[in-house]
Amino acid sequence: MALRIHLLYPNYFPSQSTNTQINWVPSIYTLKNPLKFPKISCTNNNDMSDLELALDFATEVDKINTQMLQKQEALKKSRELLYLEFCNYTGLKSEEMKKKWKRLSEEEKWALVKGFVLEWAAHFHPLSARSVKDLVDEYLVENTPESTSSAFFPGLKKLMGFSQDDN
Repeated sequence: MALRIHLLYPNYFPSQSTNTQINWVPSIYTLKNPLKFPKISCTNNNDMSDLELALDFATEVDKINTQMLQKQEALKKSRELLYLEFCNYTGLKSEEMKKKWKRLSEEEKWALVKGFVLEWAAHFHPLSARSVKDLVDEYLVENTPESTSSAFFPGLKKLMGFSQDDN
């Protein structure tokens, strides 16, 4: 009596469709009909001169740079508008809010931002608490003029006995 043991179950591997056959092993068919890859020409049939190519390239680079500058300006303006609306929400002026933001703990910042988002979510539809907090932080970092010495030595003022809020 023979004992038959299946090492691999037939249903273990997904069945392959009989319509599509992929030959991973070279066969007579693949040797006679090699795969055809599209050929890409490195030269243009119009035979553009180097000067024309350079001008086209410069035009494309200018377009990309212009779009990048427009995007940066739009982000800067949106941060500024959001910060002003945030200041209006809190009832504080810009400088007062900047000082208060530095003194707030992370939990207090999150509570303030979440309250702002709840009130303004109808006006700024994709607004989230995290994005508001990030935008306020970015705006304050961008618009905080720091001296180079305090940037390199943040604890220097404290060591010398100066107040941290004198910025």
